[in-house]
Amino acid sequence: MIVITGASDGLGLQLAKLYKEAGKTVVNVSRRKSEYADHNILFSLREGPEIEKAAKAILAIDEPIEALVNCAGVLSIQPLGKITEDEIKRVMSTNVKSAILLVSNLAERIKKDGTDIVNVASTVGLKGYVDQAVYGASKWAIRGFSANLQAELKDTPCRVISFCTGGFKSKLFAKATGDDNTTNEGEWMRPEDVALFMKQILDLPKNMEVSEVIINRKQAK
Repeated sequence: MIVITGASDGLGLQLAKLYKEAGKTVVNVSRRKSEYADHNILFSLREGPEIEKAAKAILAIDEPIEALVNCAGVLSIQPLGKITEDEIKRVMSTNVKSAILLVSNLAERIKKDGTDIVNVASTVGLKGYVDQAVYGASKWAIRGFSANLQAELKDTPCRVISFCTGGFKSKLFAKATGDDNTTNEGEWMRPEDVALFMKQILDLPKNMEVSEVIINRKQAK
């Protein structure tokens, strides 16, 4: 089975669609249902007890975990001088804590099943970006977590992929900025295309590990 956090929207939804079409069992961990999930585990990923409950629900499904994709996330746009503690907690809990605790709670099963792990980061986690100090810090952190997992799991069949993608069409952007980028033709990548590329990487033979992938948005002149 394929476990995807945040499979109710955006990139996670498109990845769930691809795996559903491929005949895989899809598990969505999110606050909202995914139309392509066989199992919808509806918990918030911001609080530790909720993450633990989600992990127990995953473990109760009697099927090997082929891949765990930590896709759930939030975008933050706050300039220096305006950053709040509440925003730091919101972003770090959703983007970082959720992935670390979920993997930790599933660690024994991950090792047993040889589960591949994809942590969705961002190209913001490769460089600084104006007004995105909190969001950028969260994505640097998730890249660091991926590197540590690669060391932790090096003697197992598990592959760990740090998936750093540039801007694609998503409600995430609209929620943070008020600008609906899903209607902009050609300016932003399509989540369908990003999801297909992720699946292609996961479909590679198990003796091939793409440790980190960087996808930049190509802007035509």
